[in-house]
Amino acid sequence: MNRLKSIFLIVAASFCLSGCYNDFETPGPARIWTDADFSDSRIISIKELKDMFEAAYPGTTGIGQSLTVTDDLVIRGKVISSDQNGNVYKSMYLYDEQSESAIEVKVTSGYYIKYAPGRLVYVRLQGLVLGNYRTMLSIGVESANASYANGNMEDRITLDKHLKLGEMVGMTSADTLVVTPATYSSLTDASLGRLVRFEGVASKFGKANWGYRNTFPNYFANSTSFDVNSPGWEDIPEWATWAAMREDELTHEKTYYYGSAWFTYGDINTLAGNYVVRSSGYSRFREQPIPADGQVVDLTAIYTKYSPGDDSRAAYQLLLNRAEDVVSVR
Repeated sequence: MNRLKSIFLIVAASFCLSGCYNDFETPGPARIWTDADFSDSRIISIKELKDMFEAAYPGTTGIGQSLTVTDDLVIRGKVISSDQNGNVYKSMYLYDEQSESAIEVKVTSGYYIKYAPGRLVYVRLQGLVLGNYRTMLSIGVESANASYANGNMEDRITLDKHLKLGEMVGMTSADTLVVTPATYSSLTDASLGRLVRFEGVASKFGKANWGYRNTFPNYFANSTSFDVNSPGWEDIPEWATWAAMREDELTHEKTYYYGSAWFTYGDINTLAGNYVVRSSGYSRFREQPIPADGQVVDLTAIYTKYSPGDDSRAAYQLLLNRAEDVVSVR
């Protein structure tokens, strides 16, 4: 009897192990969250969240300040950015169509695999930190670096606790704010973080009369911090690459996305209507040529702003998801 009982237990265990193995090989679909899953919390709009921060620091730029969310609040937004091409880095931008507002969520790299553009994402805010870096507000965790108002959600436990996967609804034309030569002056900082298409904007080479007051195009190889004439620069592969790109620019009149490029609606003396396209040296399109001086394009990018503290040195920066989002029109 004991022998039969032992055999039965072994067979039952084998079925259990087989079932678990099959579940591992063919896992079920990821849970899709909806508003109903947050009935015990309060869902607020992204604009309401931004307003909370402004209320905490009235009459100031808020730069460098932070605010920890203590209430059980949730925001919902659609992913409008992608780090697939390496230009967007550890920053996921969510757009809330209801309030026509967007915000950066500081995450880890490779998020495009799970959170592709068009995916709804819920963010549990309790315990997270709103931080203002150079006028851009973001959601993250407490920063270990005093230079930053908040930090990235890097580990899986934190990400799983605060980010909840919603349904894939896809991108629509309503997700992109369209700006033209006739309407760009109406664009305000309320649209920071949004996906914006700048139609009929011109590539501009030369000295800027606003913000940075740099000469554009501007590359790392131009920087005194990476002086290619300094002893030992040739021993660093990245410097050699940048120097080669710079030399190619000078001798063949080619320019590349890597660095900063200037696009304008014409009035080069004002901040409004002038935009810097900033491209990472890690982007897949860093060595693709930017539009020639005077070329008019339609440009779709995340709308951001950088300021050390006041608008006298501010600049509007555009973050490309991919090079294909710059289309020549003439």
